[in-house]
Amino acid sequence: MQPVYLAALRSWAIPPAATFAVIVTALVYLRGWWLLRRAGSRAVPPWRAVMFLAGLLTLWIALASPMDVFNSFLLTAHMLQHMLLMMVSPPLILLGAPLIPLVRGLPIFAAREFAGPFLNWPVATRVGRALTHPIVALLLMGAAMFAWHTPALYELALRSAAWHQFEHACFFLTSLIFWWPVIQPWPSRPHWPRWAMVPYLLVADLQNTVLSAILAFSDRVLYPSYAAAPRLFGLSPLEDQVASGAMMWVLGSVAFLIPAIMIAVQCLSKKPAALAPPPKRGPTLLETMLPDRVSLPFSLPFKRLKPNSPGFEALVFVAFFLITGIAFAALLTSGDSDEDSQAVVWSGINGPFLLTVFGPSEELRSGPNSLSVLVQDAKTSEPLLDAKAELLARPSGGGEPLVMERVESENALLQTMEVNLPNPGRWEFQIAVQDEARTASAKFPLPVAKAEAEIQFRWAYVGLAVLAAILCFSYLRRSRATKSADVQQTVAS
Repeated sequence: MQPVYLAALRSWAIPPAATFAVIVTALVYLRGWWLLRRAGSRAVPPWRAVMFLAGLLTLWIALASPMDVFNSFLLTAHMLQHMLLMMVSPPLILLGAPLIPLVRGLPIFAAREFAGPFLNWPVATRVGRALTHPIVALLLMGAAMFAWHTPALYELALRSAAWHQFEHACFFLTSLIFWWPVIQPWPSRPHWPRWAMVPYLLVADLQNTVLSAILAFSDRVLYPSYAAAPRLFGLSPLEDQVASGAMMWVLGSVAFLIPAIMIAVQCLSKKPAALAPPPKRGPTLLETMLPDRVSLPFSLPFKRLKPNSPGFEALVFVAFFLITGIAFAALLTSGDSDEDSQAVVWSGINGPFLLTVFGPSEELRSGPNSLSVLVQDAKTSEPLLDAKAELLARPSGGGEPLVMERVESENALLQTMEVNLPNPGRWEFQIAVQDEARTASAKFPLPVAKAEAEIQFRWAYVGLAVLAAILCFSYLRRSRATKSADVQQTVAS
């Protein structure tokens, strides 16, 4: 394999918050699955646990692998990432029947006081049933797919790391809703008969085909960012767009048509069942699996807390909530990479080299800044991994040059450097490149705007505090309602 491809395969961008969330979700699911198996339940066989973990692994690969690093260079890489987020990870996760294992895997206080009651709450049940109705699910996924592939929103996602993450969240969540009626994870109930999933999947394949055809047969580049991006693997911007459309067409059709064929064969081979009266409604599955509610004695002295007591269970939940919540909020607040929203700020041919400099998608501002350099052969456009680049920054009015400090880059094909620009104004940057016996240098000006006074809003911690307040209010309200019902029952008896 060529060194360029090896370097590309080493370009991983591990997202701290997403990685932490995937690991915690996997541990909670495995704990719940193990407790169910220990209790004698065979409703979630081992193969379902394997499917769930495979779905989480696919989700993590889509967010951390070179596909994420190169999605601003290659539309093909970005499209493959979307395929994993929409057509591979969601059905695998739902095949793992995640509902009960995830609830059972939570601390028992959380499962009994929050998760179980919420899933049995009539409002939540109606909303969930409405969202997973096949027509609603089909429209939601189609709307997300077409909306985010319009040039305006697509370019917005490329320029902003926050919008890019929101785009991925939309794809993943709407796809979970779309695949729900197809997989129908235990113990949910279907809206339509099983055979109706065949036309459901065919309509989804038609949506995918229309979008794929727009990309594959367009005679112009739809997304300007890819027209300005350097060519890394021998594809022109239009060829890259055609390849991404063809890949979306083929992989999407495979993802939709294979389940449709399997469901059709299953329905045709199934013998008609004798009509029977509908069963009477008993306690729900969650009600049978979760312990009875116990009022929490907050006045219990700390030293008297014993394992399996309500106070001890509450203490375990509070510790779990604070540790995971604060860790996730910290990683979410500090996990954004500057490279996620970089754009081409200068490009030119100097001697034997084709040089491309990447910087913030918006204008440079005084203060810390990061620039990345891609060195390619001027004739073949092949990235030159052994070439060494250096950047200097100097105010246009004169002054001492600032040498930019080299830092490690997520993209192994780029050389990233950082500098602290003290003043706004027009700055002149000089780039020097050396590759064996060949050398070249170039100068280019860039405007630097005044840094705006920013107040860092720790929205993740605010969200954690709001969630904690909601949980506390919910518990106190249910506790008061339970005590009131007990008093009325005592008076009536």
